[in-house]
Parts: sequence; structure tokens; C-alpha cells
Amino acid sequence: MRLVWFRNDLRCHGHTPLTQALAGGDAVTALHILCPDQWDAHGVAPARRWFVLHSLLELGESLAARGVDLHVLDGGDFDGSVTALEHFVAEQGVTEVFCNREYPLNELNRDRAVARRLEAQGVRIHGFDDGVLVPPRALHTGKGTPYTVFTAYKKRWDVWMDDLQPEAVPAPDWPGGQGRFVGRDRVERALETLSVPDSVTALWHPGEDAARGQLKDFVEQHLGDYKARRDFPAEPGTSGLSAALSAGTLAPLDAYLAARPALQDAKAREGAATWIGELAWRDFYRQIMHRFPSLATGAPFRPETALLQWSDNEEHFQAWCEGRTGYPLVDAAMRQLVQTGWMHNRLRMLTAMFLTKHLFIDWRKGERFFMAHLVDGDFAANNGGWQWSASTGTDAAPYFRVFSPVRQSHRFDPQGRFIARYVPELATADDKTIHEPWKQPLMTPDYPTTIVAHQGVKQRVESAFRAARDAWNQQNGDAS
Repeated sequence: MRLVWFRNDLRCHGHTPLTQALAGGDAVTALHILCPDQWDAHGVAPARRWFVLHSLLELGESLAARGVDLHVLDGGDFDGSVTALEHFVAEQGVTEVFCNREYPLNELNRDRAVARRLEAQGVRIHGFDDGVLVPPRALHTGKGTPYTVFTAYKKRWDVWMDDLQPEAVPAPDWPGGQGRFVGRDRVERALETLSVPDSVTALWHPGEDAARGQLKDFVEQHLGDYKARRDFPAEPGTSGLSAALSAGTLAPLDAYLAARPALQDAKAREGAATWIGELAWRDFYRQIMHRFPSLATGAPFRPETALLQWSDNEEHFQAWCEGRTGYPLVDAAMRQLVQTGWMHNRLRMLTAMFLTKHLFIDWRKGERFFMAHLVDGDFAANNGGWQWSASTGTDAAPYFRVFSPVRQSHRFDPQGRFIARYVPELATADDKTIHEPWKQPLMTPDYPTTIVAHQGVKQRVESAFRAARDAWNQQNGDAS
């Protein structure tokens, strides 16, 4: 018996472990192990849990319709999932396990424990890398070290992809007949424990069928304009596929292959290249997380920044969380996150930089808040984005870079349409007042005043980073 162990790859298309397992002619069964306690420990958003569980329901039906059983177990946490898998393999007489690799530290430790136990039973494990386009250990600098700067990584990534010219994963050789979805009740019970607002569930469509349809629509309708429109949150300029990629209802390779032909189209080339670049960023953060496992424990990539003296102003943090900072675009973005389970990427950078630079609050608090709300919560990308914005990470924004919320607002929401959508207190303000309501307080009486001034932020940040660097140098015997 062969077993396909599904994790964050809830799909039938573009799934190498599934195709390989079904190619041998042996009997094949499938398994997913729920780990609600691990979700709790990782602070996974209810919206993402809802998306994953509904996608799992679709996967179970799809596999059963093609003659493959899907079993669903409750492992509790990753330690429990190791035991659950060990028992399942013994009960079912499994001799080979097929799965996609996962790269954060807890997942790696789980998989190492699984390998030790199953190999002791004589069970062979086949691991694949469908979660990325380029495996985390495939690319190295000339010195044999991991890439820690994206621009250099991307150049090598492009060469790899051009040389490889990957093709789609062949469709599985389905056994036919009717399979069983064993554990549907367990998934439905897990869904009943969640409380996710209708404002969130109405916006998202879990499952592989929706993801594939969404990809097709994006490539045909919007890919060519992606570079020009992606930074304007009031416009439908992004693909909206981040949740599907995070849950694995869409394979990164399928996304890449769908966009690649547009590179030959002069009108669509820039948009396609920019969007493919986002897939490269996704790989970059995964290889960073894999090669530097301390990042999964809350450590900054730049060790000297561990000595930064962050503010503990809880009132400021709560104002940021609730969209009450007095800066309209920041507040609109935070309200979008809470109301929809998602935030536009340009605004993720803006709000993260506002928290860590204007309020000088520890990036880890913001990282956790995002994960607690994002339907597309992806640990590697979220951590990488937060550390970039806070200037503590690999390939980070220079510490002296501080986004001006007003300038960003004028530039990327010039008519204030996005602001008006999420900050109703400003919906009737004119195009100028909506960006700087403090200049016309009588016209916007219900909107809060700014909790911190933009002026002087850059100087305070520079001073704090210099102090941390000097302290680090002294601790390490270098006062230069």
C-alpha cells in the first residue's frame, strides 16, 4: 500500500507525490492530519483555518470521485501527528509514503521524527518540492553560501528556471471507481468550532476548482497590467491568489506556467515578469526560513537588531490594530485586514513600517497580529515581509527608510477611494482633506487625531539603530 500524505498542498492537479504514488500500480490511499493545537500555537487566523478546511472538503470529494480514499485524522499538534501517522501506516500496511516537503523549523522537526519512526518500520518516504519552484538548497552564491539579497537570488533563480524549462506535472493515472472520504465528519466538526464573519467568507472561494478558475481569469484579463496596477489598493490589480498558494490549492508551478507565455507578448511582458517575480520572492523567503531556522523562533536576521529598545506603548499598538492612528491610509489598511482577512501588499509594507518606525513597536507583535487575521497567512512570507519593513531582516529596507503615510496616500490612493471604502468617517471629505484630515478638523469631527507626528521619526529611528549597532559591537569586542 502506498500513502499520499497531504499537508499544505490540498489539490489534485500539479501534485507530484500523488502522480508518483499512482504511477506504480500498487494500491494507493491518502491522508490528512488535522493539528488544531498546532494552529493555536502558531496563531493561525480563523479565516485561514476556514479556507483550509473547506478546501479539504473539496479535496476529499475530488479524490473519492476518482477512486482514491482520503482519511482525515486529528493529531492535535505536530507531535501527535507523528504518532497518528505511525499508527495509521501500521494499521493500513503502508510500505511507502509520498509527500511534499515543508521548510519551517517545526515542520522540519515533525518530518524528521516521522522519518525516524517510519524508517524503523521499513517504510520508505519520498519527498518532493511542489511547494516552491526552486528548492531551498538548490541555489548558492559563488562562496557556496545561501543568498541573502533578493536581487542576486532572483538573477540566479531566473537562470535556473530558464535552464530547467519546467513542464506541468503529468496528470495522475487514476484508478477509477468510487473512493471513500473517511473523516468528512471530523472536518465538518472542526468547521463548526470556527467563528468567521460573513464579511470574510463572502470574499473567498476555497478549493482547487476556484483557484484554477481564478488563475485563468487573472492571466487572461489582468496579467499584462499587473505592474502598472498592482500598487493601487482601490484597483483590482492583484491576482488574489495568495490564499490558494498558501493552502496549496494552487501549485506554484501551475501559476508560473500560466504566466510564462505572456513573456513573449510585448504588451504583457512587463506585467508577467513582475508577477513571476512575486513567485521568486515566495521561493526566496522559503529558502531563507529553511537555511536560517532561528528565524522560526522569533530571532531577527540581523543579530545587532536584537538589541533595539522597542516601545511598549500598548495604547499605540491597539490604535494601530484597530485602525485609529489618525493616518487615513494606515487606518484603512488595518480595517481592511480585520474586515476581510486580507491586506493589499503595498499596504502591508506601509502598515508594518508605520508600526516599527513611527510607533517603534516590536515587529514581532505586528507579525503575530497579521497571522491572527490573514486568510493567506504564510509564515515564511509574513516573517520576511515584517523583517524587511522593520529593517531587521535579510535584504531589509535600510533602517533610515521611513514611508511617509501621507505621501503614500497621495501616490497610491490619489482620489481617496480606498480610504473612503474602509474609513467611513472620511467618505465625504474632498480629495485633499481625505489624505490629511487634521488640516480640516471641523470637516472630519469623527476621525481621530494623529497619535504620533511624522516629523522626527527618521531621526529617532536612526538614533535607535545606531545605539543597537554600537552596543552589539561592544559586546562582540569591536567598538569601531
